[in-house]
Amino acid sequence: MILGLLESLQDVLLIGFGAVIGVNIRLLIYNKLEKINLSKNFIILLINIFSSFCLGFYSSYVSRIGSLSYSYKFGLFFSIGLLGSLSTFSTFIYDLYDLILQLKFYKAFELCIISLTLGIVASAFGFSVARQ
Repeated sequence: MILGLLESLQDVLLIGFGAVIGVNIRLLIYNKLEKINLSKNFIILLINIFSSFCLGFYSSYVSRIGSLSYSYKFGLFFSIGLLGSLSTFSTFIYDLYDLILQLKFYKAFELCIISLTLGIVASAFGFSVARQ
């Protein structure tokens, strides 16, 4: 029982460490892009596309070497912790909600479709690049 608890704590810490790194990378990217006068929604879109690409790349790479020495623990750290916090899903949802409150339904729909489509394309592209 104590061993299981320690293993669960280790998983939580790995995800937490990855999240700390991911959120700081997101902040650095956001601040750099904000300095060149990009809109908030566009910055969030770029960060999410980058994160989706990285997740697709990582998923493809892991599936190729999965039989070798893939570590479940590294997956927790990288895919859930780092990439999960690098992507800005909560900000994306808040932006959609804010647009709906402002009765800008077309803009909200457009943001949703563009973000989801480009995220899927970026993930597929990352997956394809790692297959090469």
